[in-house]
Amino acid sequence: MAATYSVLTAKTDVNGVWRKVQGPLLTAAQFMVDEWDMLDDLQTFNVNWSAREITVPLDLLDDVGIASIPEGGFEARPASPNPTDATLTWILLNGRWTISKTARWIDQQNRAAMLERQLAFQGRKKLQAMARRLAQYMYGFGTAVMAKVVSDAAAVITIKDLYGIAGLGSTTSPFSVINPFTKGDTVAILNPSGPALRVNGIQTITAVTPATPSITLAADPTSVTANDLIVFANSLENTTLAGGTDFNAGLVGFLDAFTSTTVHNVSSASFPKWAPGLSDTTGGRFTGVRLIKGRQFTANAGGGDLDTIIYDQGVERDLISYLQAAVRFSDPYGMVMDGSPKAKGTTFMSTRFVPEGFAFGLNKASLNKMTLLPKPGAVPAWDDAKPLIDQSGFIFALDYPCFLVWKNRGNLALWQNLTRQ
Repeated sequence: MAATYSVLTAKTDVNGVWRKVQGPLLTAAQFMVDEWDMLDDLQTFNVNWSAREITVPLDLLDDVGIASIPEGGFEARPASPNPTDATLTWILLNGRWTISKTARWIDQQNRAAMLERQLAFQGRKKLQAMARRLAQYMYGFGTAVMAKVVSDAAAVITIKDLYGIAGLGSTTSPFSVINPFTKGDTVAILNPSGPALRVNGIQTITAVTPATPSITLAADPTSVTANDLIVFANSLENTTLAGGTDFNAGLVGFLDAFTSTTVHNVSSASFPKWAPGLSDTTGGRFTGVRLIKGRQFTANAGGGDLDTIIYDQGVERDLISYLQAAVRFSDPYGMVMDGSPKAKGTTFMSTRFVPEGFAFGLNKASLNKMTLLPKPGAVPAWDDAKPLIDQSGFIFALDYPCFLVWKNRGNLALWQNLTRQ
């Protein structure tokens, strides 16, 4: 009878002689945003910061009173228009994280056991979160409204209307209206009458369901009703509208500048020249003829060159499809599959944050930024830490005071409801 042996396996029988091995920490998804870099391309508005009020006079009225008079006749009636003051409002984006004293001591002595410095990882992730929030606010309204409520079923809030715009992001699963919301963020549910904070209305998101679309909250606010407003509320103060939520603390973003009647406290109803040069809501494809019309209308209204188009990625795909259909290739083996739209003197840009079906055209010099501090870096220094009171640890903060300045709305052209692919 042949002898048999039990084969000892490294995986189970003698695993004690093996080390546990970890590879490097991998970035397995896209976290940064193009809009964070877009800020670097914007000119800085030259004004002193004031914690009380910042205003800038706008010349928006035509002068009148030119007379063709007879020889020796009465001269023209004297008249001069008066500039009107725009009010600029800044916001302060803030993010924080904590770290233990033990982690600091290890970091300062021997990092061999770290796949990546804990401080660097935490700082980078907070910077990514700040950049994402800035990108979301860049396209929205100063109200900072991100969506509206459809219904509430035991703290599962079905949502609609990205940025509060009827129908935006509310069709075709997975619904894009859900994109701004992330598990772990805190939001507030507001009664639009007022607006006013719903009782128990500040809650943390425990689940996000893009297919519904819905967010699940840690607890159910009281009397949630259809068309209630949803804003972010990540402040430690969690009881009041003004102190605990982002309401009215968003950027004066693209939708504000391109669609609102009042921007920077100046109304286009009172000053018609404060309206965008073109606002086309008819839908359909974005074409070269539409671009030419936008150039002409903005030149007539604002006097600038339409040098930048920022549009939805779905609109870009449809435009490429439209252009390729008209192209005839002399070499069928050399057809370009990834050709991009081009127009002389115009830069085209698309990002995942541009609202669906929208194309924003502008003269870039008509949009400025103001920042009180440099853009925060991804890796803070230990000297930036503040000791926690009564706890063995430190707290770090990222701060970014900023605002956008729309200097000439006549140099803006808007197309919405555009065809997407």
